[in-house]
Amino acid sequence: MSTIPIGQLEFQDSSGDKITAKSTSLPKVDAASKYKKYKRYSKVHASRGTVKKTYRTTKTKKKYTYRTKAAYKTKTKKKYRSHATYRTTSRKAYTRAVSSDELNNLQGDEGLEKLASYINRNFNHRSGGPHTAEGVEKTGYGDCWGLSDWSARKLAANGYKVKVVQGATSASSRHRWLHVYSEGRWTSFEPSLVTKRYGSKHYTATCGRATSVVKTYNM
Repeated sequence: MSTIPIGQLEFQDSSGDKITAKSTSLPKVDAASKYKKYKRYSKVHASRGTVKKTYRTTKTKKKYTYRTKAAYKTKTKKKYRSHATYRTTSRKAYTRAVSSDELNNLQGDEGLEKLASYINRNFNHRSGGPHTAEGVEKTGYGDCWGLSDWSARKLAANGYKVKVVQGATSASSRHRWLHVYSEGRWTSFEPSLVTKRYGSKHYTATCGRATSVVKTYNM
């Protein structure tokens, strides 16, 4: 801070003596330095909490939306075939008992239904069971190979044209069933699915797509 000279001051006291006083300097007020000091003061005391800086904060609340039970429903509903789809043409699903003697005179689609009914009432499917016709006759159960072998021989003995086909399904890569020529067309015959284990389905119901022909009869 700089100083400015004032000069001499002369005055008399009560006795009449002259007194001279000299003032060398007075503080010079510097506006710039005063501003700097004030600015520095505000900075120092702002750190101590004297000056509070306020910031506008916007608090946003997150909105959580919960889907109702109806929101999880798919737009397309899976359509499953009802039990009536697998019924035979006589509207009775394998309720008629078929004797072994009747298997010697099978003809057309009616003969296929008789054979399917006999399998449903006398045999059952078992994974890892016998895979030949002889094994099925002896034990009363068999896998898809054994049931197809037994069915193919019975149908061939009655004059049907038969193909033993093989294809992949969700459960097996070597599933077997039959293609039978009946009443002027080829139709599927599934001896495994007509059993009680798989819900006594109609003999035309299939669970795979044929990729190869294993054996043929009367061709």
